[in-house]
Amino acid sequence: MIARGDQQIAQRATLKLLIAAIFVVSIDSRVITPILPAIADDLGVTIGRAGLIVTAYLLPYGLFQLFYGPLADRKGHVRVICFALFGFAIGEALCALSPGLPALVGFRLLTGMVAAAIFPLVLAWIGETVDYTHRQSIIGYTVMAASIGQVLSAAAGGFMAAVVSWRTIFVLDGMLALVIAVMMLRAGLPRHEPVVAVDRSRLSPYRTVLDDPRHILFLALVFVEGALTIGAFSYFGALLRARDGYSYLAIGFFIALFGLTSVAMGRFIGRAARVLGERRMIAVGGIGVVLAYLMTTLQPSLVVFPLAMLLCGATFTLMHSTLQTRATE
Repeated sequence: MIARGDQQIAQRATLKLLIAAIFVVSIDSRVITPILPAIADDLGVTIGRAGLIVTAYLLPYGLFQLFYGPLADRKGHVRVICFALFGFAIGEALCALSPGLPALVGFRLLTGMVAAAIFPLVLAWIGETVDYTHRQSIIGYTVMAASIGQVLSAAAGGFMAAVVSWRTIFVLDGMLALVIAVMMLRAGLPRHEPVVAVDRSRLSPYRTVLDDPRHILFLALVFVEGALTIGAFSYFGALLRARDGYSYLAIGFFIALFGLTSVAMGRFIGRAARVLGERRMIAVGGIGVVLAYLMTTLQPSLVVFPLAMLLCGATFTLMHSTLQTRATE
């Protein structure tokens, strides 16, 4: 599927480590949802002020993805991912040690800067090494890894916030990132021949993308998806705490249902792509996510909110895996 002989074995081993890297970053990207109320309580600030850590992470996470593509072309995708993981581990440790909200906001910003390298560069590596006919199924595994990370972050985040401290989850995730980065170094970073562009201008890759209206539409879809499923999603824990008075443990359980459904749905992505086609997968996924968000406003939340998370997880996976596959082109 990927290559032949020794090269195939090496690339499969690399793929496993890259999927593990996605798992680690996915824990961090969703962990704020169940622990945001605990952070606000512990630091003595309102949910609104504590929400600055969401923006501080997501803004550089989005912007710095533009920087890592050209860097990976020069240095190699796996090499950049490896060193980004080391930076990510440091960022997680600093988040755990934050003495107050300003420091935590700053450390989340730094963590978002390095985390931005992982997911897009893994997709780019898959795009370079896996045939398009097999790519959707491989992307399905990355979605499953991300979903499992989200399940664990929701459940573990809620548990840690209730029993120990919200800081503990950052320590554990940072340690995992460090282990994976060391394993990459021990396995040996692949040799990389720098990509020599015909147009040597640093802006030429961005002009190539923006010159095609289809790329602009694609970026708009990804922007809306990210705003809804990462940005707005981060406040569901605060909603359940303030509106319904649920414990941190219960909040973690509710949010984990999103990831559980994504894991289950990830096993059927390849089949769904053959039956529905890419456009229908995006349409069905988008409509399903919007309906799920509307359901979160309804009562009784004990019944409706879990159903909303199940629907959101299933339909998000349809949409997200398709957009990821298109991003590898």
